[in-house]
Amino acid sequence: MKELMKLMKARRFLVTLISMIAGLSFGVYLSDATGEQITITWFTEEPSDSYLIVYDGSNEWIHSETEVTLHRFRVSGLRPGTSYAYSVKSMRGDKLVYRGGGVLTTSPQRNSPFRFAAYGDSRSDPEVHKAVTAAIAAENASLVINTGDLVSSDDDMEGWKDFMKAVESLSNSVYYSTIGNHESDAVNYLRFFAYPGNERYYSFWYGDIFFVCLNTNESFDKYSQQYIWFLTELEKAAVLNPAFTIVFFHHPPYSFGPHGDHFYVKEYLVPVFESYGVDIVLNGHDHGYQRMEKNGVNYIITAGGGAPLYEILPGPGLKAYGQSHHYVLFEYTLDGISIQAKSPQGEIIDSIFIRKH
Repeated sequence: MKELMKLMKARRFLVTLISMIAGLSFGVYLSDATGEQITITWFTEEPSDSYLIVYDGSNEWIHSETEVTLHRFRVSGLRPGTSYAYSVKSMRGDKLVYRGGGVLTTSPQRNSPFRFAAYGDSRSDPEVHKAVTAAIAAENASLVINTGDLVSSDDDMEGWKDFMKAVESLSNSVYYSTIGNHESDAVNYLRFFAYPGNERYYSFWYGDIFFVCLNTNESFDKYSQQYIWFLTELEKAAVLNPAFTIVFFHHPPYSFGPHGDHFYVKEYLVPVFESYGVDIVLNGHDHGYQRMEKNGVNYIITAGGGAPLYEILPGPGLKAYGQSHHYVLFEYTLDGISIQAKSPQGEIIDSIFIRKH
């Protein structure tokens, strides 16, 4: 590890630095974890250089002299399912501009239990969003998924600042998200986040579970590039026999909230879920909590991260619902997944156990 880190330092393979608008000051977060790699990103109020140390025994800082406001490192040479303390800092001359850090954990090996969480529609109310992320952080979830509408508008820089301050408490968790309708063309979204593939839609393995993020803001009909990619990813994953396949995107195919069902998601994507044995579909958009089960697929709407709550009406096939700010906690064991929808105050809104195939 020490020699690998030295090599990366010498050749600058470790660092991707992106110029950003000055005037932002929010914290460090993790993304795109594999068994051997992880991405670390943070922001500073003023352009400054970048330091990172991963405490693996080498105790060497990785340094970039380039002064930027968006700082990003891709760290390689790690061990699967291993936790490392890490620290970041930024200096401008002799002035300390930012210091942060936490504990990063690489993706677990197969046949390993882990805990993860999901929530969405975190826009509009930063204080509620902070309460939700603080509650998730207390659960020690190693992975967190946001189901979209992170901010009220992609070009609202103050909204992004509030968002990043809220997710600072999740600096020990790997953060994934999907693009909601409020992110629109997602210009800033794509600058802020580093995800696999084309980053607008992507897939990844985390232990025994195969995750797929779709983007329902762009074409997903049978002739689209995204649809063909989705089928290919499911076929490749099937060979590796995932314990569960979980798909997440913003617009739900079924909903008893004011937005209702999304016709085109039902037309094009639901048949794929059923044909390929997708276990869980996570959505946002209709603000509140809903859970349905149709033809072997469990649909969960988790859209209570801070946006104004909508009225959810009971209906056929609706197993549970709640007009509440909340998050969903998943505990994967080798037998299956325990799922609880919880308010930030700890109230349990819904719970279910899904047995492994």
